[in-house]
Order: sequence, then structure tokens, then C-alpha cells
Amino acid sequence: MSNSPAIPKVSIILPTYNRLGFLEEAIRSITSQELEDWELIVVDDGSTDGTGDYLAERLKSLVQPWQYIYQNNQGAYAARNRGLDESRGAYVAFYDSDDSWLPHHLRDCVEAMERYKDVDWVYGASRIVDLSTKQILSENCFYTEGRPQDFLLLAFEKRGDLHLIATKDLLENVLGGVGLYAGLQNSVIRRSFFQEHRFVTAFYNEAEDQAVIPRAIHAGMCFAYFDNVHVEYRVHDSNSSGSSTVMNFPKKERLIKGLIEGFENLPKQIQIGESGMRRLRARLADLYMWQLGYSVYWQWGKARLSRSAYWRAIKLNPSRLEYWKTLLVSYLKKPSWTD
Repeated sequence: MSNSPAIPKVSIILPTYNRLGFLEEAIRSITSQELEDWELIVVDDGSTDGTGDYLAERLKSLVQPWQYIYQNNQGAYAARNRGLDESRGAYVAFYDSDDSWLPHHLRDCVEAMERYKDVDWVYGASRIVDLSTKQILSENCFYTEGRPQDFLLLAFEKRGDLHLIATKDLLENVLGGVGLYAGLQNSVIRRSFFQEHRFVTAFYNEAEDQAVIPRAIHAGMCFAYFDNVHVEYRVHDSNSSGSSTVMNFPKKERLIKGLIEGFENLPKQIQIGESGMRRLRARLADLYMWQLGYSVYWQWGKARLSRSAYWRAIKLNPSRLEYWKTLLVSYLKKPSWTD
């Protein structure tokens, strides 16, 4: 289903799966944007909760162009790719149905790229809120207890309120673990990037948000950010990302293994120099050691799997003494419950 064929400036892609309870606020947030030149592409990834019937009526009232597309469940990134296939705007913005954009989000990001043609990916910070209690967990995700995230310390060029990341070794920094905090939900991106690139969907990988960044840097994308809040990010039990307040073992294992697989596949997708490979191996070692081996397997009492992950980390980075100490402790001490 769709309406007017008018060509918009921004294509908003909203993947959704059984999120009927969030859709009214999502559409209200989108229609409250101060920039009104957009189209909305909703990709329903196999919902069974009445999403289609609701949207068939709700979208009729939109002045802007819209499409509703239904597909069998394939995962959020397959849904985003489907939306990209239908997008027509010069810029793309991905809306997560359980979050909320502040009214200035699209306007500020698009105006920045319209003014600075060398900028390709613009983003702002998120305010992180516990959905059930409304408690603000982080007023600005770019800071932790007042301390700036590592990417804020990278060289940048100031253009008004916009910070253009200007470090020459950005790819190496990102491969080494410096997160840019450029999540899809708080970014606006030139659509030209997606004409030759798509999200990886070989596995249901909620960590693709992170893996796509090195590919974009390698493609020559220029990143810039606003150091103010653009998005309210809601944390709740059914979050698809790692921020869920409660996460069971299979979900956390899938998330971390997906992130590892995404970064392990990067050398097959882009050219990475010797220095970048060293940083990537060190990052993968930390992911195997602390994220998969300790935070997932050891914390859930999977001692055998934990040691296997520890050995993978040591193989990648055998000089880390703390890896060997942690491995030794795993043989001497049992986790709180065992597999």
C-alpha cells in the first residue's frame, strides 16, 4: 500500500515486528519533525499483532508520501534492506519503532549535509530512558558520569555546532574498539552509500549497527556529529539490542556471537592494513575473552564454553597476561552454577 509518488528529501525507513503498542507514538514522533519533506516506508517483518490493519487506517492521514510493505519474518536488517530498495530520498533515516526522535533531529542533520557536501553521515546523541519506570539512565550517551566517550577525543573540525571527525586513522580506531555512537536510529545518511552497500543479513545480527561503520569509513564516508540529544532511546525487556534491561542467555549469546562474526568477516569485505589488522585481532580477542567467554558463558555457568572462548582470545592475542590468569582461574574455580 502507498500514496503520493512525490519525490521526498528524506526516506524514513521503519522496520517493525509485533510492535503495535509503539506505533502510534512512533508516527507521532515522525510527524512532529520540524523538517517535513520526507517519505515514510514501513516494512512489516511478519507481524501477527494487527500491525497491518492499524497502519492501513493510520497512514491514510499522512500528508507525506508513505508505503506499507509486508514480508515474511527475516529480521530487522532484511527489513531495512527492503526499505532501501523502495527509498527515493537523497537522505535515509532509520526509525526504531520503540524509540522517539526529538523534533529537530531530521532538520539539523539534513541542513548540515545540505550545507557541507563533504559530510555523508550525521548523528546526534541519545537520551537513554527506562521505559517501565521513565527513569533517565543517561542524559547524553556521549558521556559516562561526565566523562566523554573515546570518539569525542578524536581530532575534529568544528563547523558551527557540527563536529566533523577529522582523524586520519579513523578506520583503525574503530577497528580497535573506539565506538562512534553513530547508531542508525540517531543518524541521517546520504542514500548514495546504500546504492552500492546493503546490511549483512546472513544471520539475525542486531550488532550490524556496529559492523556497518567500518565498511562506511572504508567507502570514504565522512562522519560528523552534534553533541546534543536527538533521540530518546527506550530500554525495555524486548529490546532487540544489547541494552535490554533483562536478557536471557540465548539472546545475549546471539548478540555477542553476531558482533564477533560481523568483525571477523570484515577482512573479506574491505581492505584492512597491517596496523588495522593488529587492532582488529586485539578487539576480537577482547570480545571472545570478556564479552563471550566471561560475561556470557562464565556468568551463566557454562564453564566448558567459557574456557573455549578464552582459548580463542589467547590465540588471537597471546601476550595478554590477564587472559592467561583468567583462564587459570576458570580451571581452579567453578562458576556460580555449572553446565
